[in-house]
Amino acid sequence: MAERKEQGSTRQSILHLIRRNGEMTAQEISDVLGIGAVGVRQHLALLERDGQVQVVGVRRNIGRPSHLYALTTEAEACFPKGYDRLALDLVTYLEDIGGSAAIEQVLARRREALVREFAPRLAGKDRAARVAALAELLAAQGYMCEWEQHEDGSFTLTEYNCPVDCVARRHPQFCTQELRLYEDLLETPIARESTIAAGAHCCRYHIPA
Repeated sequence: MAERKEQGSTRQSILHLIRRNGEMTAQEISDVLGIGAVGVRQHLALLERDGQVQVVGVRRNIGRPSHLYALTTEAEACFPKGYDRLALDLVTYLEDIGGSAAIEQVLARRREALVREFAPRLAGKDRAARVAALAELLAAQGYMCEWEQHEDGSFTLTEYNCPVDCVARRHPQFCTQELRLYEDLLETPIARESTIAAGAHCCRYHIPA
């Protein structure tokens, strides 16, 4: 267990080092951390396998050329972010300036933009295929979304994560506009049975056949 924890700590150190310095070779990382270059390459291989680092070029010095490693977009999740606080502050300021109507207007425009973006991916499909496509789109945005069809032909769409939970808990307009988005895309009324923002462990929607 201790060895596994130490390996994880080493990989985290490598990520932080590349974050600070930009593109680096295995030897450069080895020199800074005081770890053998062979061991560093093993850690980099695991980080590359996990999609956190990538080879972005080659540095040619005396001897054999060395791969340059950089962080991937996915690796950004390893570093602290202030997006939640920023989003909540911005929505609160918007409400202070224009009231709830201002929030509704902004979210409605966002919903219309998402409909224009997503609708072509659902066009021409039957209801089941539309629900499946919507679930896939939501999962790609971090909603941990699943769906199932029941014997009567109806569907349940379930989200186990809400990327805007911190804002939705304070501003229920987000949940309202999300429901309307799904109704626009599936072209049918939908019954919302639970929401994470209201304290449930998931957001669940019932979609007619």
